[in-house]
Amino acid sequence: MKGCFLNLLCAGLFLASAAFAQAPVQLTINTAVRDYAIPAEFIGLGFETKSVVPNMYGVHGYFFTSANTQLITLFRNIGIKEIRVGGGTVDGSGKTEHCITPIPTYKDIDHLFEFAQAAGIKVIYSVRLLNLAACPNPHLAEDDAKIVRYIWDKYRANLDSFSIGNEPDVSGYHSRPGHIVDPAIYETMPNVPGSAYPSYFADWRHFAEIIRKAVPEAKFSGPDTAVSSTSSFTPDPAHGVSWTVQFSKDLNDSGILSEALQHHYVWGRPDRTTVQEAIDDMLSNAWDDDTSIGAQPAHDGGEAEFHPYPFVYTRVLAPLVSLGIPYRMTEANDCLHGVTGASDGFAAALWALDYMHWWAAHHMSGVNFHNNPWIPTDTIVPAPNPCNSSGCGNYRTTPKGYAMRAFALGSHGFTEPVAISNPRGINLTAYAVGTSRDLYVTIINKTHNSTRDATDAAVTIDADGFKGASASYIVLTDGEPGNAARMTATLGGDTIRNNAPWHGEWTPLQRTRNGRLTLVVQSTTAVVVKIHAGK
Repeated sequence: MKGCFLNLLCAGLFLASAAFAQAPVQLTINTAVRDYAIPAEFIGLGFETKSVVPNMYGVHGYFFTSANTQLITLFRNIGIKEIRVGGGTVDGSGKTEHCITPIPTYKDIDHLFEFAQAAGIKVIYSVRLLNLAACPNPHLAEDDAKIVRYIWDKYRANLDSFSIGNEPDVSGYHSRPGHIVDPAIYETMPNVPGSAYPSYFADWRHFAEIIRKAVPEAKFSGPDTAVSSTSSFTPDPAHGVSWTVQFSKDLNDSGILSEALQHHYVWGRPDRTTVQEAIDDMLSNAWDDDTSIGAQPAHDGGEAEFHPYPFVYTRVLAPLVSLGIPYRMTEANDCLHGVTGASDGFAAALWALDYMHWWAAHHMSGVNFHNNPWIPTDTIVPAPNPCNSSGCGNYRTTPKGYAMRAFALGSHGFTEPVAISNPRGINLTAYAVGTSRDLYVTIINKTHNSTRDATDAAVTIDADGFKGASASYIVLTDGEPGNAARMTATLGGDTIRNNAPWHGEWTPLQRTRNGRLTLVVQSTTAVVVKIHAGK
């Protein structure tokens, strides 16, 4: 394909599908406006604290270890730069005969950070906050401080920040009459989750003060809140603000806040949602555009409630931007627990690529897709899955990992405004990121067969004010345009392996006579275009 002219529709990945009509789309990029510098550590994964402990989730020995060369290779090939260690198991969910899940030992922490060094990543490390009444530890805060001191002394170079606790806004976290979890965190208005915030923050501050006595330089991120609707606003849904906003305001002048942390599963439990319904929902433009909580149809007449990005941004995260507080999504996925055949398929790749770019354009510092072993929303999984009697191994990436690599290729620089002329209104999104030297344009065609809108897009790119000397493109595809249900992916014609570097290829583009770029982006396909300014 190298050297072919796009206006001649050269054979190969960009040959328009014979079954699909083409729709004209024009992208006009205002390169004079450089809005937000995307951080180098934007791409991340989230893992349970329990994953750090040996012999968990079917793994024999350690999952995070410098000896796990498959995992290190996958991290480097995908472009993962940060992980968050926490999740429900940091605060004791997944109870064992010892009442709570094990707290990682110093040896476990050594293996984690030796892996981080080998993979070239940073770690947000969570310590426990919830002091369960069923098995109280009167020295929990002091024990946390010892862990923080150990990590700070040995592994500062690979540390992002510390977090204390997980999802404190969830109602089950709170004590109330007849339901005592941790006496220090309680609802002053029973069954009103938001009313527990004052006691939570007082408890959090107590832990932070003890940790800071041991490590005065320690920085914290948080609060790793779960609910993106209004149910846990403080002090109540009608009049309060989100815990994320309140926590950030309370710490904004303290000098110890690294960034705010939020969780976002676009829809909650999928319940009876079928594979096809899940795919249609994930690729729906409603997730990008709607400004209020919505519901999409599910099997047998049910509904799946979803929280679209504009709603979450406006109600929870835009106030942080106005305050100049960075924020990160440390748990994110299409839904909680996932739908097999959708959350682990190619539709998830198109969804994830769009999700990362949408949030980067709204000043997010990073996304950690949660990798809770071993469920359909995971990016890294063993083969076979579930693991056999020999333990987990032959780790691989699902199509979501290809989206992360595509984002890594097209996210160097500042977000720039894109005006989209789309007269036929096809389901397509586009994002621009650039510097004075390079401009990247990511185009995601989410049309697909099951919604009967499969359409190839004839895209014209007009980079206003950017004088490109050369251009090339790379394609993310499942090999069958229009079919979003496949479980395969390639990027630049290559697969992401666990034992060799990724060698995807860019293909040159030539400008038309008026200086614009023209290409066809097939249905159910994404493309990253790179325009280089030259000398």
